[in-house]
Amino acid sequence: MKHRILLVEDDIELNHTIAEFLNMSNFDVVSVYDGEEAINSVFETNFDVVLLDIKLPKMNGFDVARELRKNFSVPIIFITSLDGETNVVKAFLNGGDDYIRKPFSLKELKVRIDAVLRRVYGNLDAVVKISDNVEFDLDKLELYKNGERVKLKTKELKLLKLFLQNKGKVLSKGIIFDNIYDYDEEPNEYSLRTFINNLRRVIGREKIETVKNTGYRYVG
Repeated sequence: MKHRILLVEDDIELNHTIAEFLNMSNFDVVSVYDGEEAINSVFETNFDVVLLDIKLPKMNGFDVARELRKNFSVPIIFITSLDGETNVVKAFLNGGDDYIRKPFSLKELKVRIDAVLRRVYGNLDAVVKISDNVEFDLDKLELYKNGERVKLKTKELKLLKLFLQNKGKVLSKGIIFDNIYDYDEEPNEYSLRTFINNLRRVIGREKIETVKNTGYRYVG
């Protein structure tokens, strides 16, 4: 799953440079060039972080951040040439989560984005790439195919997590039942076969082997 970033920067060349770098770093970047466009974009699309310049046409970055904070908790990282303690303080008071002064290195920008994402959304390493177009978030129990979230039952997602954490190991039905059923639930072997089939349809039949009279093994 790619994290989606809104890049609000009116310098077209800089905007393109940052967007190209972040797209190559496995982010999904949407670029806009003024404050009003930034607000409209956040209302229309879910973003994981906003990179926000301060000196913008139509509405400055401070006002944009203050307006966004009325309705959204999306992390905001200010990217600006403005210096001085007053501007830094104002940025954080208006809802900023970080503040980067121009000029900055693209490597530093990525490190700061990763830090904010970890703080807000948890461990980025929890996202496991199952295949070229399938990813699974171990923390959130969310499966994505071609960038779109796949709707599965909670037990199916718990089962996939169990497989990914025990790659190559044969998991008995008893172990699986203990991990995906609550203590007051009655395990059901027919349901388990259905869960397995549903997972195979999404991630590939070859990735989950049936071990006769024993259980299942995820081979990746």
